Amino acid sequence: MCLNYKSKRFIVAFISGLMILFSMDCDKTFKKEEKPEEKHSTSSIPYAYNGIEELRRGDIIVKPNLNIFPGTALMGNGKGFGHAALVVSGYKHNNIDSLLAGVRVIESIAKDVPSEFQVREINGLVVHKLAAFNNTNFDNHFKGNRYRLRLALSDKQIDSVVAFALMQKKDYSAWNASKSFKNDTQKASDNLRKNWADNNTWYCSLLVWQTVYYVTGIDLDPNQGYMVYPNDLISSHYFDNTENNQGRTKF
Repeated sequence: MCLNYKSKRFIVAFISGLMILFSMDCDKTFKKEEKPEEKHSTSSIPYAYNGIEELRRGDIIVKPNLNIFPGTALMGNGKGFGHAALVVSGYKHNNIDSLLAGVRVIESIAKDVPSEFQVREINGLVVHKLAAFNNTNFDNHFKGNRYRLRLALSDKQIDSVVAFALMQKKDYSAWNASKSFKNDTQKASDNLRKNWADNNTWYCSLLVWQTVYYVTGIDLDPNQGYMVYPNDLISSHYFDNTENNQGRTKF
């Protein structure tokens, strides 16, 4: 395609303007990371501690997604769709690989595996030649770009969170799965499996969101969009660090 002189000047000016806006946005983003008082904004990088030696039942492990998806909270250093998993059996170790290998998580994975492994319980770090048994979602390649999120929940709530999540094993993974909300005519059943929050399909961050919402009524999606992304979980003010709870930690 041939462009005349005016068209070329317009394109150059347009690209230059985008580069200026991008650089201004990046500058603001990095400045905001240094200001914990602005951590409630979904357009800033929330404050996080650094380094972990423990993962407990009910903890959430997350890596951020790209910011290009409609409705996502904005985070730095996201890759692809990100990922999220819920810890169902904890462990302590000062080596991150050993720590991850020692915990059990439940997660929904968007991989071409048999249905019984699309929502699976597995160790937090496993190297295996078969995708169904391999879990390197949070390995050392993501060092410094992984988050442990922790809510201040009672032991009873944690037990219910873990129980509900485990009951979703062997469901299907689907990117277009939907959030479920209880309306005025519905009541939570004593049977955790057959109730208003029981989906047949999940994606990783939805499984975490729905589990917490069902048990606690807490909506971890700060912008309450149609989809809940890993970035949304990380940005949720429910994980803001307090004197009593280290809610958001990067490792």
